[in-house]
Amino acid sequence: FLGGGTPSAAGADLIVKLTECARKSSSGGIGLLSEDSEITMEINPGTVTYGDLLKYRKAGINRLSIGIQSANEDELRFLGRIHSSDDALRCISDARRAGFENISVDLIFGFPGNTLASWRETLCRILDVRPSHISVYSLQIEEGTPLYRMFRRDEVEQVTDEENRRMYHDAVSLLKHSGYEMYEISNASLPKRACRHNLKYWSYAEYLGLGLGASSFAGGSRFKNTSRMHEYLTAIRKHVPPVDQESIENYSQREEMGIFVFTGLRKAEGFSLDHFHHVFRKDFFDVYDEDILKKYKGLLICADGRLYLSEHGMDVSNRIMAEFV
Repeated sequence: FLGGGTPSAAGADLIVKLTECARKSSSGGIGLLSEDSEITMEINPGTVTYGDLLKYRKAGINRLSIGIQSANEDELRFLGRIHSSDDALRCISDARRAGFENISVDLIFGFPGNTLASWRETLCRILDVRPSHISVYSLQIEEGTPLYRMFRRDEVEQVTDEENRRMYHDAVSLLKHSGYEMYEISNASLPKRACRHNLKYWSYAEYLGLGLGASSFAGGSRFKNTSRMHEYLTAIRKHVPPVDQESIENYSQREEMGIFVFTGLRKAEGFSLDHFHHVFRKDFFDVYDEDILKKYKGLLICADGRLYLSEHGMDVSNRIMAEFV
């Protein structure tokens, strides 16, 4: 998965060289890329050409994640995007012409100025071109950002919680009606097009991050690479991991259990109680009080060896997940 900003800004030739290196490399005798690898690249519609897309496809990249965010011109300007809605739709068309069949689109709702009507318009325009995967994220105003400062100065108003929920429910309804499966709280796909990369995070699988500041989960530890270019390159030349030692986190087993549950409940199918036992060598209800099922009756469901949230449970997921962390 090539992400973490706008990798397409690096230029197509460098991306091609990167995928070639990954294909030739191996770790412990195991190649980093297999024949059926899903290789995703995040792209900004304003930074790629049809020629670039042809190069990416020829290099073996077989899935694109396009950061469209909105199909409304005023909203795109507010969000600081450099592309227009026409650029975004043209990018999808060019990607298909270049041979991409697996295309994901990122959309944002709930930001200042976003209305129920404009959100529905964005959804309908994107559904018309039928990408294989759609992610819908509610914008969170983070402290220290320009938007946060605008909010503090009363220059913008936040969308109300009620309208935010209506936007989310509209998205879920439209996506399901259009044949998409809402396989995770914020992600929907056509059959067999769920994102493998995302599913690793939510299924408590290990992952390795390469590049400056990239995060990893391996060998029971969570850590990040250094964000300092000189340190990173020096470590690579010495054939040592470029890990920021201060970033290494070794959580207690109980904390890791909380992470397992929190991420697993994001999926529509939840998680297997057998998987929990396999990872931690403990039965789930020996760790957590079974009365929690009564407390969240109809919201948190245990059936067929799985624990998962009902559709209404997804609405109050943060409150339920907080019980486990």
